[in-house]
Amino acid sequence: MKRLSRKKRKLVQFYLFISPWIIGFLFFTVVPMLTSLYYSFTKITILGLGRRKPEFIGIDNFVRALTDDEVFMQSIGNTFFYSIVRVLLGLFVALLIALLLDRKILGKKVFRTLVYIPAIVPIVANAFLWKQLFSQDFSLFNYFIVNLGMAPVEWLNYDNAMWSVILMSIWSGIGPSMLILLAALQGVPKDLVEASEIDGANALHKFRYIVVPMISSTLLYLVVTGFIGTLQAFAEMDLLTAGGPGTSTTTMAMNVIQNAFSSDGSGMGYASAQAWIIFVIILIFTIIFFKIISKHVYYAGGDE
Repeated sequence: MKRLSRKKRKLVQFYLFISPWIIGFLFFTVVPMLTSLYYSFTKITILGLGRRKPEFIGIDNFVRALTDDEVFMQSIGNTFFYSIVRVLLGLFVALLIALLLDRKILGKKVFRTLVYIPAIVPIVANAFLWKQLFSQDFSLFNYFIVNLGMAPVEWLNYDNAMWSVILMSIWSGIGPSMLILLAALQGVPKDLVEASEIDGANALHKFRYIVVPMISSTLLYLVVTGFIGTLQAFAEMDLLTAGGPGTSTTTMAMNVIQNAFSSDGSGMGYASAQAWIIFVIILIFTIIFFKIISKHVYYAGGDE
């Protein structure tokens, strides 16, 4: 009986310790998700919340989003373009920097710190800085371009705005990816590298057949989390371009927020339906990506 009571006490202590997380998860994640799922089948504005009962309209919001809303469909294309380019290009640059910092070079710690600093700068400050760099009148980039004898570039016009956002996003977010990759590179067994050198492998062979397989689990983690994050991108576009010019940089998350705070008859309900469509898109993408890629990932101590 004493042993049983001790187990019960430990069980009570366990749930007491994790109760803050459970309460926070229930009230700030589960309840809002279930509420938005309910609203997605209704017609309700943000001003009508708590004042009147939402009007149930079935799947009309979902049908409207997937068939009649050209802006939402364009935002899906914009978001996937941004996500693919931002994640792959950002990962490529982060890996190059990590490979450089994995070598014995002068000033490595200072360079590593400089690369990471933009990640701790608030996004508002980053956006303000880059808005000045992209400004048509005061652009530092255009200053050098003009001095090279070329015409100034309209960085934030319809054709270039998304690329400008991607450039800013890579600059501000490359630090954490670089550190994670650097840690993974430092975990590559040195004996494997030395054995390959004895067998005559060059730098490219070592990278392709030893380094990449050994850090493949880290690469998978960065790609999946990167895509999940960029598919919900909002702040970068909102602060730098406000979704424009036109809708050239409007993302799915921006469109959801714009509809949620609109004053038309189904603002909050329609935005909730869009949010669940985004959730399903991200879920399907993640499942497919894991099914395809995870088979080629090496985990230390497990099967490839």
